[in-house]
Amino acid sequence: MTRWPRRSVLLASMTAFALLTGCTTTSTDTSPSSPSPSGSSQGTTKASLSGTEFPITVTDFNGDEVVIEQAPTRVVICSGTALNIWYDAGGKAVASADLTDSIRLSTEHAAEMQALPKLGAMHSIDQEAVLAQNPDLVITMGAQKELAASLKSMGINTMAVKVSSLADLTMAYSIFGALSGTSDHATSQAEQITASTQQVVSKWPGEERSVVVLFVTAQSLSVKLDESITGHMLSTLGVRNIASGATPENPNSENTPLDVEYIVAHQPDTVLVTSMISSNQEARARIEAEFAKNSAWQAIDAVRENRVVFLPQQYFLYNAGPYYPDAMTYLAASLRPDVFGNPVEP
Repeated sequence: MTRWPRRSVLLASMTAFALLTGCTTTSTDTSPSSPSPSGSSQGTTKASLSGTEFPITVTDFNGDEVVIEQAPTRVVICSGTALNIWYDAGGKAVASADLTDSIRLSTEHAAEMQALPKLGAMHSIDQEAVLAQNPDLVITMGAQKELAASLKSMGINTMAVKVSSLADLTMAYSIFGALSGTSDHATSQAEQITASTQQVVSKWPGEERSVVVLFVTAQSLSVKLDESITGHMLSTLGVRNIASGATPENPNSENTPLDVEYIVAHQPDTVLVTSMISSNQEARARIEAEFAKNSAWQAIDAVRENRVVFLPQQYFLYNAGPYYPDAMTYLAASLRPDVFGNPVEP
């Protein structure tokens, strides 16, 4: 049985606007810092950008360096999340991964993104279909390492994106704007997202609050760490994740194995539930069945008193991109409806 260590949340996800100024090298401080009283502090990201004039050197979100000699004109994007951000930053693509209901698409560009030729589900991209598009840039998700390695071996510029924190999201806008030749627009979009997010954070009450974040899939039930999307948002608000500091399932995981006894011992104020399953409704049914069959859950006050919040996949499975402030508002309202009102579904 895993025994999670208990420690204070160290990382927060607010980032400086200097990421988007087009300076010679764009990156963030990689050292963690404690949240300020408002819940905001400098975030971290692995990615960086050399500037806005080609050739452009990008260090992607896996830490790999990509040199792009000229503006790409045939961009293939193997993730709906990256596609959503790419279009909001001003870019265009020639093909994309299948788009699912778990992503809230930018209203302005939804029809255009849905009309793109599709390459299959994110976890089973058809590589031949990618090659058929004759791409000069392919954008993958961080988990699509085998696909990325294969494409790179064929000399195709391939860049990985893994957007967990607000710092990551701001950097994604910076990189995407530079590559699309839309840096001013991308800067404006990112600044609006950051300002709107800060407005939510500024309203958050200062008292101590604790949560545990359950993660439901069709096969398993685990717990989210600080490095997850929800974990970063909680850090930004200054809410304590009782799993903070626990050992990940594997070196690249943002999850830790479930330990009901630890949750009982630490009695979080709220149980949050995120999911990667067929629907939000199925996630609710799965957790309710788990609570019913295992009496140990009833020793957790938040479960017994129905302080369980189901977070929608459209905001918390992948980064909400253009709707990041809405996701933060949803989280804040779920924990403190007395301050933020009832959460509004995406």
